[in-house]
Amino acid sequence: MPVPRHWKGIPLLSVSRAPARIFYGWWVVIAGVVIYASLLGAYQAFGIFFKPIQAEFGWNRAVTATAFFIGSLTMAVLAPVVGGLSDRYGIRRVITAAGISGATGYALVSQVQTQWQLYACFVLMGTGGTFFVPLLSVVSRWFTLRRGLALGVTGIGGGIGQAFFPPLSQVLVDHFGWRQAYLVLAGILLLVVVSATQVLRSSPGEKGLLPYGETDVGRTKATERGRATPAAAPGLRQVIRTRVFWMLVTAAAAGHTAYQMTWVHFVPYVTDPGIGVSSMVGATLVSAIGWSNMAGKVFMGNLSDRIGPRATLAMCYGVAGAAMLWLIVARDLWTLYLFSFLLGFFYGGGIPLQPALAGSVFGLGALGAVSGGVQSGTSSGGAVGPVLGGYIYDVNGNYYLAFVVGSILLFISMTLVALVRKPKQAERKSVGPRRPSDSKARRN
Repeated sequence: MPVPRHWKGIPLLSVSRAPARIFYGWWVVIAGVVIYASLLGAYQAFGIFFKPIQAEFGWNRAVTATAFFIGSLTMAVLAPVVGGLSDRYGIRRVITAAGISGATGYALVSQVQTQWQLYACFVLMGTGGTFFVPLLSVVSRWFTLRRGLALGVTGIGGGIGQAFFPPLSQVLVDHFGWRQAYLVLAGILLLVVVSATQVLRSSPGEKGLLPYGETDVGRTKATERGRATPAAAPGLRQVIRTRVFWMLVTAAAAGHTAYQMTWVHFVPYVTDPGIGVSSMVGATLVSAIGWSNMAGKVFMGNLSDRIGPRATLAMCYGVAGAAMLWLIVARDLWTLYLFSFLLGFFYGGGIPLQPALAGSVFGLGALGAVSGGVQSGTSSGGAVGPVLGGYIYDVNGNYYLAFVVGSILLFISMTLVALVRKPKQAERKSVGPRRPSDSKARRN
């Protein structure tokens, strides 16, 4: 049966001599979406549990938000370590362990009685969140061509989780209380994550395949074009010598400080007397951020192909910063939903552009090292933001200053990204691969 003309180029079929079938790398992507949605979605539902936990123990908002700080800091510290363990022991063992650790944290948090117990549980929950780096690394290994599409589809899992888990958590809290709700989430994570992880394979070689886009003859044309040069890839020690790298890290940290501050405190803010919507409406407002996040990833990815990742990401930060100012004056329900759309569509849609911008600045050979550094900045900002928002509320009795600070941080991110340029010649030498034998070979 001939393939319709408009289907040509759709990257679903296995590139091999065997009869056409779905390339196994896409099953890896689907499993990644499920894992991403489950682990990130459950963790990001903390805003639903924020007020019930605070009310039961009588803690202020900064103390309560410190739990999220500790979990996010755990992710930032352990992410590079987990990536190395994945290379040594395989993706299935590592993400299975992360899923079990996260589920254990959710189960134990239902039994906490003191602050230190809550914080210890969030260390386990944060350990579960370290799946991100090894998962995207494995997806990258499965694709030489269409790698960006595969990573983008995997990233949609974050939006699915953010859209699905807050309303689910609110229903569970309303019917069973916050402790039992966490027990249910623990069971979901244990079942779903461990099951989906068994689909993963660390490399195409485990299935007797080549990465998508490579063939037995000549390995791959992409390699000839310079897309795959792993032996010449510079490491993080080299790229951190450049000013541009630190501009990218600072932009990611500042932006995510504002984003996570808003995400964790959004439901407490809209359910406070000043606005006074119900908890379920607050959960749907958070869910709307997740839905628009998915749409933003698709739209911004396409826009980036047209105008470049630097301009697109700068625009995303700028509009998100304006949305934070809008939140200060938003009172009616439609204005709050508009904020949810703007924040999810532009900030969430811009997140996948961070590695795209890094690749365009430093080259694909340095992408892993630069992305790991930027991810540490993102996680660090995500750790600081909720505590900063809680502290501002405890001092002032409202979140208005927090939103102003968040807006300023996003505008700083916009400015830094807009100023990003490729490293100067002197910096490039420190970033490029140091292989004297190669230069000698070229001279000969």
